[in-house]
Amino acid sequence: SSVVRSLVREPRGQVAMLAFAHNQLPVARAATAQARGESRLAPRPPRVFASASPELTPSSAAAAGMFAAATAVAARSVRAGLRQRQRNVLAAKGTFCQFKRLELSRSASTRRTSMDMDLLEAPQVEGTSSQQGRPRVRFAPSPTGVLHVGGARTALFNWLFAKSQGGEMILRVEDTDMARSTADSEAAILEGLKWCGITWEEGPDVGGSCGPYRQSERIDAGIYKEQLDKLIASGKAYRCFLTPEELDAMRAEAERNEQAFVVDSPWARASEAQVQEMLDKGVPYVYRFRVPQDREMIVNDLVLGEVEWNSDDLGGDFVIVRNTGVPMYNFGVVVDDAQMGITHVFRAQEHLMNTPRQILIYEALGLPVPTFGHMPLILAPDRSKLSKRHGAVSVSDYQRKGYLASGMVNYLSQLGWNDGTNKEIYGIDELVEAFRMDRMSKVAAIFDKDKFKWVNGHHIRLLSDEQAVEKIGGVLVNEGLVKEASGEFVRQASLLLRDRISVLTEAGDELRSIMEYKLDEMFVSDDFKKWVEDGSIKETATCILQAKADGDLDNIDQDPDVFKKLSKRISKERGGVKKKALLAPLRLCLTASDHGPDMAIFFKMMNQADENVLCEVVSLDQRLQLLAEKFEL
Repeated sequence: SSVVRSLVREPRGQVAMLAFAHNQLPVARAATAQARGESRLAPRPPRVFASASPELTPSSAAAAGMFAAATAVAARSVRAGLRQRQRNVLAAKGTFCQFKRLELSRSASTRRTSMDMDLLEAPQVEGTSSQQGRPRVRFAPSPTGVLHVGGARTALFNWLFAKSQGGEMILRVEDTDMARSTADSEAAILEGLKWCGITWEEGPDVGGSCGPYRQSERIDAGIYKEQLDKLIASGKAYRCFLTPEELDAMRAEAERNEQAFVVDSPWARASEAQVQEMLDKGVPYVYRFRVPQDREMIVNDLVLGEVEWNSDDLGGDFVIVRNTGVPMYNFGVVVDDAQMGITHVFRAQEHLMNTPRQILIYEALGLPVPTFGHMPLILAPDRSKLSKRHGAVSVSDYQRKGYLASGMVNYLSQLGWNDGTNKEIYGIDELVEAFRMDRMSKVAAIFDKDKFKWVNGHHIRLLSDEQAVEKIGGVLVNEGLVKEASGEFVRQASLLLRDRISVLTEAGDELRSIMEYKLDEMFVSDDFKKWVEDGSIKETATCILQAKADGDLDNIDQDPDVFKKLSKRISKERGGVKKKALLAPLRLCLTASDHGPDMAIFFKMMNQADENVLCEVVSLDQRLQLLAEKFEL
């Protein structure tokens, strides 16, 4: 706290705290030194509130918390000399923070005052008039792997927005990573989306008026080159011949000076003759975008609210076309979104750092800027980056594990969104009707495997009888428990299991557990020792065998009252025992387990076993025979 108090007295100290919270350690060290009166050069302080830094990670959460506390102290200490302006701050690589920007008063230096005035007059980047028609959204996966839950959620939210607003969904394949992109991966992604029930009006498989819908095909069509030529002609882009070694040397120099690395290419100022000389030598080059200086950009994000960047914090001129002629992400996505008429761009907050660069390209090409919405990240329960050990497997993996598409869609919709009620189980039509972007959360969502399984279990119980037989019966066939998913036994088993499983793949083990009769294991189990030692099991077995001899169990598989009458008879013969003292020994005698389905339903299902059933079935008569042998009755 003493360090905080010493820092907040000076503007440079406030900059240090801002930089530290954003993991900009070189800037923080330099600003701290100046706040303490030490002589150390520092770069122009970045406007870290602008949310453009890619450095913020989940590990920065503690620093961000320290910053929040320091800001409160600073507000009290320098209230007379500061004015406050609230800003929403981005979430990048797993952390979302919200804090207030503290600006210097008009009594500060002329340079700072000028910057503040520029900020107040900065234009806001919003949707254009072309967005007054039907919304058009897109999902643009890279076919370098499978469809993971994060991508599926992004596609789902775009689809829900389009459907709820009467808009259109476009699927675009961003396959510019030639080495890793495969047709099999593209097919798997499309299959995963279709399994979730997500559809699109335009795409590589259905066509459309804005194709091609693969970036590789758009490269061949010269679409990006046409827009690149416009940037070159207007002086907004240039050839850069800097080598990787030269860039590494520039980066190392910046680190030695404890300055942020900013690309300042000499080729931005080269003459045509100098460029032509390099071209004649066949020297490889990239195309860089010429970033304007001190350009303020303010975006009204549909999720985060107002977000601001300064172009000076973008790291200098950035590459838009590789030396292979393949467009970089920020350039390609701008050209594609504009030419496909995309009005709304909804993506994860990890992409927020790309937004200012894309805005500059939109403006340089004279293209309308879409409305942005950056959705919360999905984190593990420990708030670390979601990985496979936390459940970040592909959609197809969950499908193979027995999850339903409806359960998947329901759970994904809850990762960062709710309708303002306590409702947790939704059908797809209910989601479309309830979906509104203003209900999207700003904070990261936590992926909970247990909650996912719970939601899926509800959707299994919502299956109709026919759906249950098809899906659960299919699992029983695959596990070799029945020959075909047909017949009365399969029907009865499927309906029984529907209420007892959370994922379809649990059906096989659950049926085996129900059908088995492990009497010997029950007798030696510590869980049932009480009932064995006090004679409850033997007394109950004696009553059951006598009831069988009297014919009282003849219709136990058809008449639910038979089991009720048996319970009353045993209670009477055992001196009026009730509840658990009555029912626990009774179930143990008949099933060798203290839990399971309703006894009447169980025996009805078991009596339907025929040649279609392959799993072990221990009939009631066999169970009673084993029970009699155990007690020598």
